[in-house]
Amino acid sequence: MKRFADRNVLVTGAASGIGAATAVRLAAEGATVACVDVDTVGLTAMVAAIAASGDRAAPYPLDLLDRDAVRPVVETIAADLGGLDAVCNVAGIGTWGFDADVTLEQWDRILGVNLIGTWLVCQAALPFLVESKGAIVNTASTAATDATPYQAPYAASKGGVVALTRTLAVNHAAERVRVNAVAPGPIDTPIVGSFLPPDGADMDLITHTILPFGEIGRPEEVAAAIAFLASDDASHVNGHVLKVDGGKRA
Repeated sequence: MKRFADRNVLVTGAASGIGAATAVRLAAEGATVACVDVDTVGLTAMVAAIAASGDRAAPYPLDLLDRDAVRPVVETIAADLGGLDAVCNVAGIGTWGFDADVTLEQWDRILGVNLIGTWLVCQAALPFLVESKGAIVNTASTAATDATPYQAPYAASKGGVVALTRTLAVNHAAERVRVNAVAPGPIDTPIVGSFLPPDGADMDLITHTILPFGEIGRPEEVAAAIAFLASDDASHVNGHVLKVDGGKRA
């Protein structure tokens, strides 16, 4: 399929995990992909891999915690590519911890990347998406709606992404900009590897995260859902949160 031929797409978190899989998927479908990430080494490698496949991508280093840098980078991308047709906000971080041990610094950092960073990219990109009648796909999580032990700041940030997604969808429907989100369950990515339960955690509280298929999801499976929501195949889908969790909460 070449659903994104002649289209320009911005993907955050593109250096690894779901973001990398999304960048590869969209580029393979014909998009010119602006790959955004704080990991410059991983970003360079990912863009090189896409180019080696004969597809088009360019690296744009950005730390979403640097709030003043977000708009200039988005505007540079739009200028370099000649506009934006879709934005996929995939960048995210998290941690496990007992509530009493969560520091304000951890809270601010997680919400700063997952929620505020997503908002700032959306805000900066919207003028270009209004022009192209484009689409936004944000990355929430099943943690946004399902109890997720020992992950209070992460769950709060992803709940905010769900609310932000639905509100933006209504705000910009008349301008023909669609805003949706994916909500992955456990996926085999570096961020999952960094989620280690705190010492003394009640593992019975965590067992609900085991998938009914008996296996963890793959980044490519989430990327396929993101590609659908960003494409014209989802032209009448707006304000939706699509779970990609193998039926964890079926």
